[in-house]
Amino acid sequence: MIGNEIIHRRNIILFILMIAFFTIQVTINIVFEGLASVFPPAFLFINVGILLLMMILKKVNPRVIMYAMITCTYIYFYYLLTDSPYLVNYLFMWLGLPLSAIYQSYRVVLLAFTGSMIINYYSFFYLHEEIFPNVVKGDFVYLVLFGVFSTAFLLTFIHMTLRLWKETKEANDRLQVIAFHDPLTGAANRLLLKMEFDRLKESKVDSIALLFMDMNKFKYINDTYGHDVGDQLLAKVVSRVRGELRESDLLCRLGGDEFVILLSNIDHKELEGLSIRIQASMEQPLSINNHTIQVSSSVGSSYTTEVSCVDLDTLIKEADGDMYMEKRKGTRGQALSPNLVLRGRTMNLSFF
Repeated sequence: MIGNEIIHRRNIILFILMIAFFTIQVTINIVFEGLASVFPPAFLFINVGILLLMMILKKVNPRVIMYAMITCTYIYFYYLLTDSPYLVNYLFMWLGLPLSAIYQSYRVVLLAFTGSMIINYYSFFYLHEEIFPNVVKGDFVYLVLFGVFSTAFLLTFIHMTLRLWKETKEANDRLQVIAFHDPLTGAANRLLLKMEFDRLKESKVDSIALLFMDMNKFKYINDTYGHDVGDQLLAKVVSRVRGELRESDLLCRLGGDEFVILLSNIDHKELEGLSIRIQASMEQPLSINNHTIQVSSSVGSSYTTEVSCVDLDTLIKEADGDMYMEKRKGTRGQALSPNLVLRGRTMNLSFF
């Protein structure tokens, strides 16, 4: 379905075309027939045009404006033909059909078709002597068929265009996934991380934070169970971590078993709580290829409210340094106790 922003732009295009046609038509009438040739409803349509313009500028429900503009177009042609029942004005009336196709909407085209048939019937039978003096009334069926075939062509064109647009959008979405996401885990890659960081800076958020997460002894898992198990482990880790994040947070895989999480509008307490929740979720054993594996991670953080002054590389380095400090604390905890312990923010790795 076409979005409101696209409809809004097409409302502007159609409004400009309508005003151009109206202005040219009125100008020609004044030049050749004088000011008296401007029929009274023209002044009413000037006021209607001003109202439509105000609605367009205010972006008042673009879909309502869309239907209003098509309806006003055919009302205008009705008054135009009533005041000036000329063949040329009748032919201009048929332009409403192709103009309606600008919205790529079946309903709008059918509305235009209905308007065209009503004006067609009115012109042929009530203004027959003025517009069709040498045409027998039995030929009305050909004018109807002209409208039917024109509408069928437009509907077919819209169907093919929308289908092509959908296929193109799906292809672009797939390319977006490939370009901005890690193919193994589905997490964001460095490019998307940089783009999101720049967007947050431009939007002037209150704070930006970054968590740096590293899997403990991940190499040992690869050596013991194979890289296939290691790859599946990383995918499950990403799924678990995402379950703890907000929609606005971005999880990115830097490479190997290293991940970063970009956050905004968060305070120190919330950041610490998130770090604890992530590690708690990691503590639950994972089942992969009939192997039960319990993993752990080390998490470091960086935080700033000076959003305009910070850069991404600095945040990553600070969070990376904090992560290694926590990892060393966890290593010392393992040396002091033969049991599985939790020290600082590092959980030990065990296999069952």
